[in-house]
Amino acid sequence: MVKVQYENFSVKQIALSGQCFRLNEIETGVFEVIAYGKRLHMIQERDNGPVTLCCSSQEYETLWKRYFDLETNYRYYIDHIDPDDHFLSRAAQAGGGIRILRQELWETMVSFIISQNNSIPRIKKSIESLCMSCGTAHGELFEGRQWHEFPRPEDLLDEAAMSPAKLGYRAKYIASLARNVVDGAVNLEELAEMGQEEAGNYLKSIYGVGAKVAACIQLFALHQLDSFPIDTWIKQIITAEYNGKFPVEMYSGFAGVIQQYIFYYAREGQTDEKQKE
Repeated sequence: MVKVQYENFSVKQIALSGQCFRLNEIETGVFEVIAYGKRLHMIQERDNGPVTLCCSSQEYETLWKRYFDLETNYRYYIDHIDPDDHFLSRAAQAGGGIRILRQELWETMVSFIISQNNSIPRIKKSIESLCMSCGTAHGELFEGRQWHEFPRPEDLLDEAAMSPAKLGYRAKYIASLARNVVDGAVNLEELAEMGQEEAGNYLKSIYGVGAKVAACIQLFALHQLDSFPIDTWIKQIITAEYNGKFPVEMYSGFAGVIQQYIFYYAREGQTDEKQKE
């Protein structure tokens, strides 16, 4: 067990922020995340309160501390929000516990291809089904502890194998990507070393990856914090609050963090019914 407390660290807010689909609140104040071939349970009873991580100190230091970006000072980002921007100030106050996760590149690419024209509950359901069908299983099923790693590229070469996940047209994009990764036509190691403009162009050259999906991959896997994904929620806010143009240039170096505050505030400010959409 490891117990930590950081300013601006809310596991629940991160789980609801739309950046990760395998981080869930499994009961009140208890969270589970599966990443990098590991499963972690966490307990946090209140936003920004102490967090108990059910792992060894070594695993925390070598994996989870970096995964949750805990060595970054997010107060700096909040303090540099334009004080005259009352909407954004409220958004940062509401979602100030969000941190940008450092997710595995392959999983993030597949996850956000699945996210296209899709709702978050359906995305999560599809990804879990995909993991159950194609990912490595751990634990004993009869004890109710079985969980599955995210499938590797070689596990997703066959569209038929993905059919339980009901991915529709997205399956062909994933199978194509998997084949290109296995064959070396798409080099994930090289992609991980690219700068923002080069990485964006590289990602958009991949079959099935458009500008929004590319920006999400850049932000949530490559940790390129100037990436600013624009989806339906963000478009609505920019139209309603910023006359159609958000001043991204004001937040150079951390625009993606600002995007997450806006996205979280937009979704959480809706009715329960709209949050499911």
